[in-house]
Amino acid sequence: MRYILAPFAVAAGVCAAVLMSGQPAPAGAAAHPVPQVRAQEHAATKGCVQPGETGLYLSKEGTAKVTFSQPLLDGLRKAGATIDAIDPIRLVDNGTAAVMPIGEKYDNIELPSGRVCYPGGFSIVQAATGKVYEIEDFWIQFAAFGDSKFFATPEVDGVPRAAGELTMLNFSVPQAFTTGEFVPHNGGIGPKRVSMDMDGEWARHLNSELGTDFWAGMHLFDTDIAWKGVPTKALPNVGLFPSPGVAGLKVIADAIRPHL
Repeated sequence: MRYILAPFAVAAGVCAAVLMSGQPAPAGAAAHPVPQVRAQEHAATKGCVQPGETGLYLSKEGTAKVTFSQPLLDGLRKAGATIDAIDPIRLVDNGTAAVMPIGEKYDNIELPSGRVCYPGGFSIVQAATGKVYEIEDFWIQFAAFGDSKFFATPEVDGVPRAAGELTMLNFSVPQAFTTGEFVPHNGGIGPKRVSMDMDGEWARHLNSELGTDFWAGMHLFDTDIAWKGVPTKALPNVGLFPSPGVAGLKVIADAIRPHL
């Protein structure tokens, strides 16, 4: 229980501060203008942290493993498509899961939005058409309450989506603490199972490009996360009214700090 109560106390404090303030959310909290521009810049250069530099992140290192859902695997097979990983992500378990290294060497937090850039991704190749659908580098916005989200700008045959960034999937930080088995494991600390579901925006784009029949809310995969080691850079003090992304990061940072 000690792994569950601490982060929820922080979340409650954040919620109370925001509700009592009577002030609108800070600039950038809703539309993400700054990180979206950065995401477009990274689309050209690839990666989130320049070689030799240190990113601002929750831990020094760690791992995240995603296990693909049967609906995702079945849907790709029906569409005649296969999935592969883009470094530093790699496929494991005969292509039914993927492992991603995490930490300050790879990842970087964008302020003031609190969105986190993660390098690598995956490609989906459709044999019949030769079409290549890629996600390389993506962003996560953790939320203390409500939906946390993945964002990316897909490329089809090397051409970025004309409308730019879309929301890929949704998940819940509170679920990670309540039913996700947030415990020490794999040499670190974190949830053993966070359920992640497809966002309708991404489902529509995949369906239009690959002829899949995915849907909003479809279970995509479960994620096992283990953060390890004290980061070189501490998450800065952002005051009483942080953006939703920073509030979500603070919940996680406060939960894992004593165990790094």
